[in-house]
Amino acid sequence: MGTAKRDIETVEDTSERRHAVGLALGDAPTLEEEKAVISRLDWRLMPMIFAIYSLSVLDRSNLGNAHVAGLDKSIGLVGNQYSTLGTFFYVTYIVFQGAAAGWKHFPAHKWVTFIVIAFATISASQAATQNYAGMVVLRLLLGATEAMYAGVPVYLSFFYPRNKVGFRQGIFLSGSALANAYGGALGYAITQIKSHIEPWRILFLIEGLPTLILAVIAWFYFPDDIETAKFLTDREKQVVMHMVSRDQTADVVNHTGLRVRDFWAAFKDWRSYLTGIMYFGCNVSFASLPLFVPAIIAEIGSFSRIQANGLSAPPYLLTFILIIIFGFVSDRVRLRGPFVCFFSIVAAIGFLLLATTEGAAPRYIGVYLAITIFISVAILIPWVSNTHNTESKRAGGFAIFATFGQAGPLVGTNIFPSSEAPYYRKGSWISFSFCILVAVTSAVFSFLLHRENRKLDKAQVSEGEGGDRPSTFRYVI
Repeated sequence: MGTAKRDIETVEDTSERRHAVGLALGDAPTLEEEKAVISRLDWRLMPMIFAIYSLSVLDRSNLGNAHVAGLDKSIGLVGNQYSTLGTFFYVTYIVFQGAAAGWKHFPAHKWVTFIVIAFATISASQAATQNYAGMVVLRLLLGATEAMYAGVPVYLSFFYPRNKVGFRQGIFLSGSALANAYGGALGYAITQIKSHIEPWRILFLIEGLPTLILAVIAWFYFPDDIETAKFLTDREKQVVMHMVSRDQTADVVNHTGLRVRDFWAAFKDWRSYLTGIMYFGCNVSFASLPLFVPAIIAEIGSFSRIQANGLSAPPYLLTFILIIIFGFVSDRVRLRGPFVCFFSIVAAIGFLLLATTEGAAPRYIGVYLAITIFISVAILIPWVSNTHNTESKRAGGFAIFATFGQAGPLVGTNIFPSSEAPYYRKGSWISFSFCILVAVTSAVFSFLLHRENRKLDKAQVSEGEGGDRPSTFRYVI
């Protein structure tokens, strides 16, 4: 009983904060009002968030297409230097994952504008590199700036209720799958350009410079919080406050600013680390794919390296569609763990095909299945949001989740060395193992959260009507 009461205490807010929230909320909204406001939020927030993330992923993953287009020979890469370029990106990407707290601490429109200008400029500058050292510096800088944007799921949780945020976070993350899809097709098209400028340099310019336009738009487009959202009426703001305060604690007044106590509470919560372990396993398997899928397809033997860029697009396009579908379904049924477990098993089957077969058809099918590990990532992100009750604790939880998870690419980007061509057995077996780790961990985590919910239910019943009413917060399984 003591453990359950301590859990309740972590999800209760002070009486002063509850009083302030009550004053801000106004009358309870109708279902029609909620649907109308959700629609307004979707049309305002999601297109820009999706577009920026899609372009940021394109900027980081176009190294694989540049590799096929002649980057190595042009700047004199030898040995495993190409593989280490991917690793260097993730070194700073990991170190700066704590910057997710910036979405809570700084005005969002300023935060986003700074980030987009930075990573767009750095990405385009890769076109001017002349040697390995120059590319290493730019990849380090690119990793740092893109890590700052990766905290978008925290920002979305400020505007959407717990049972709606998963689908929107899935839409955000699907930008990665779509970027890898059209990045492959775009890479194929760019390699056909006849110019005195090398194709890989044109690729970095075409995929980097247009992003600067979005930086200007972002300054005027992103609301900092509910109170300053000019596109909402006063009543619509009250409706949003009602929704985000349901079954959790939301800073609907005096929003900007990190609550340090809540932020650090995430570091004392064991749940923060289990989700991080799952994300690590997913990223070991997935992070290498944008860099090496074109090479894997090319090495199948039936396709040229130019055709491989184009053929890497369809698997990502399918994954993009599945992320949207299952992000929506996961919200509707209020379940996360079963979806994470299922798609990690599907991905494991894909890597098993890559590890054990040699024919073109089964290996290409294996690529399709392996890439579905990204669907598990898309469901994991809202699972983190649903696991922490306050906005600042979610920021801390996401920082832990992302830091653990983004350590995965340090392994993933180095398990497909060119010496393993054409079948890359070792990398496929390692990825298979980590997919199984994700499946097992998600099942265990679901069981533990179910047990925690039963304790909270019993504690709430025993509390009765005396004193403050315990929170209705429950973990999403």
